[in-house]
Amino acid sequence: MKKLLFTSVVFLIPTLVLGQLEDKPASKSSPCHVFIDDQNIWTLEIVQDPDGVLVPILNIITFSRGQWEFRPPQIHIVNQKGREARVEKFEMDTGVPGEPYIMRYLRVLGNSFIGLNLVGKFDDFTDATRVLIDLGRERFHLQPLDCMDFEMLAEKINRINIDSPDIWEDFDVLQIEYVGERGPRPD
Repeated sequence: MKKLLFTSVVFLIPTLVLGQLEDKPASKSSPCHVFIDDQNIWTLEIVQDPDGVLVPILNIITFSRGQWEFRPPQIHIVNQKGREARVEKFEMDTGVPGEPYIMRYLRVLGNSFIGLNLVGKFDDFTDATRVLIDLGRERFHLQPLDCMDFEMLAEKINRINIDSPDIWEDFDVLQIEYVGERGPRPD
C-alpha cells in the first residue's frame, strides 16, 4: 500500500507542476502599462512623436504624504528580447513649443501629480514586457494593458477629484480597481 501511494505521488507531482506551468500566462507585451493602489497611480504609455521617435510618457499621482528622490535609472522598461531601455532624462512640457524643461532629477511630492516624457534610447521598445519603477524603498510592477483598456482607465483616472475629502468614493463610483504589484526595492 505504501509503495502504491508513493508511486501515485511520484507520478502526480510532475503532472501538477506541468499543469501549473501551462496555466501561467505568457509574458504579455504592450506599449501601455499601469499601477494603481490606494497610495499611487503610475501610468506609462509608449507613443511615437511626429518624427517617428518612440517616447515613453510617464504619469505619477501620489495620494500619501512624503517626498521621494527620483532619477531616470529608477525606471526599468524591458522589451521582448529581455533588454532594458536606457532612460537618461526627464522632460517636462513648459507650454512653450520646442522648449521643454529637461532634468536628471525630480523630487516626487506626496499628494500631487506630474506628467513627464522620458528621454533615452527606446529604439526596440514599441511594446514593453515589463515596466518596473523604484521609488523610496519600494518597487512598483506596472501591469501591461491593451491600449484600448488603458485609454478607458485613463479617462476614469482623469475624473478623480484629487481635492475630494474622500477620494476613495471616486474610486468606488468610477469602479477603479487596483492594478499591478508593489514590493520591496531590491538592494
